[in-house]
Amino acid sequence: MAVFDGGDAAKRHPVQSLFDVEDETVMPHVRDMTVGPVSTKDVQEFAQRYHYMGSGGSQLWRWGLWHGPVLHGVVAYNMPTRSVCETVFGAEHAEKVWHMGRLILSEESPRNSESRLIGGSLQAIERDYPHVWAVLTYAATSAGHIGTVYQATNALYTGTGGENFHWFDADGAIRSTYSSDLSRSERRERAERLGWTRRNDGVKHRYIYILGNKTQRRQRRKLMNFDVLPYPKKEQND
Repeated sequence: MAVFDGGDAAKRHPVQSLFDVEDETVMPHVRDMTVGPVSTKDVQEFAQRYHYMGSGGSQLWRWGLWHGPVLHGVVAYNMPTRSVCETVFGAEHAEKVWHMGRLILSEESPRNSESRLIGGSLQAIERDYPHVWAVLTYAATSAGHIGTVYQATNALYTGTGGENFHWFDADGAIRSTYSSDLSRSERRERAERLGWTRRNDGVKHRYIYILGNKTQRRQRRKLMNFDVLPYPKKEQND
């Protein structure tokens, strides 16, 4: 099980496992929490415990929300398919688009933890990966999501993007086909061999964060191929 074992916070507090957040009797204020790196295993364990998919999915870059040595949440980013990247700014800027694949917070974390984690991770991307112009993320209508946290963090809403589907095993549980060692077609073949069935669960709400300084954000928004639309409201999915 992953632990946080570095920095001044670790010197002030004993090293704890990331799941000790559930044993905390008094939750910290979100302003006292910091955003820092986490491991692939951290994301996977949080997904298994708190995410409806039960999997950390594809994750190339990862950050977590820390209070001292206690991990409260994780966010993971990856590169979407090239065709998806090209839809944002065009083919010539495809490499400048990332995807937020997982945002997972513990059930005990204080209010506004999601916003703190998103904001801190986007700042880290701007600082450490300045070639990235934008981050795509989606809210699954099949899970009853409209992207409330993305709206709260000023993401641009650009309508619905692509169909959302899941694989289900014989018991009706959602299963992930992700594997870094297999191609998409190989993952599908494996799922079918296991007897899993694929179900279309409707469209996804698409949000985009434009990164950079004020001037860069303005220029990049002009290059964006999507219109910015009003945020969807909860009653639309009721």
